[in-house]
Amino acid sequence: MAPQQQFDPAPELAEVQTATDRFLASISDLDADAIAAPSLLPGWTRGHVCAHVTGNAESLINLLTWARTGIETPAYPPGDGRERAIEAGASRSPSEHVAGVRSSADQFARAAEQLPPDRWDAEVTWRGGAVAPVRGVLWARLRELEIHHVDLGLAYAPAHWDEDLSGHIMANVTGGFRALDPAPAFDLHAVDTDQRWQLGDSRAKVVVSGAQAALLAWLIGRSSGDGLSADDLDGQGTPLPVPPPWL
Repeated sequence: MAPQQQFDPAPELAEVQTATDRFLASISDLDADAIAAPSLLPGWTRGHVCAHVTGNAESLINLLTWARTGIETPAYPPGDGRERAIEAGASRSPSEHVAGVRSSADQFARAAEQLPPDRWDAEVTWRGGAVAPVRGVLWARLRELEIHHVDLGLAYAPAHWDEDLSGHIMANVTGGFRALDPAPAFDLHAVDTDQRWQLGDSRAKVVVSGAQAALLAWLIGRSSGDGLSADDLDGQGTPLPVPPPWL
């Protein structure tokens, strides 16, 4: 039997670094008023988004530490510690936000690079209680950076997500929706990639169509559905359904 190939984090780390650089470029020239302005997330300013992105890196470092040492190191403190930290960090100055995002990203990269190759399959407990291999932190970090970059409400939009990224997130989101009881009563068709997603046990009576990134943005609450259409099985137009909350 051929030896199992060890996981190589380098390609995913490179993607994370590219996404980090893009995020930093967007916030580097913001002044105090712009940082304090509302983001696209209800109740959150851009400062909240930046504080969350910083805290997310720190939480994933905790999981990498857990995998490396074998000592249980939860992603976040118990209770509402995550929310309190975001609120406390939201009012930082623009330069403090830039420094926080950059420093936490650098620490995350170092923690990933220092993890021994045989520890990438170590299982850790994620926020929400799921137990899964720690290698998922790389994908989780990329997803957080890309989605919350859009949430800043600046120039970066869902249309900037490339096909691989949006397809990966779509697989994650639709898998979660299929597990709901009941599952959403609509299916999806990405007209630009010709990908289709069946959300229920059988073909739904309504199909929502549009560009893959636009479908994803709508599914995760980052769009009201501009550019999308919904049709019944006879091809007759129908109002867009309401997707379930994405948690």
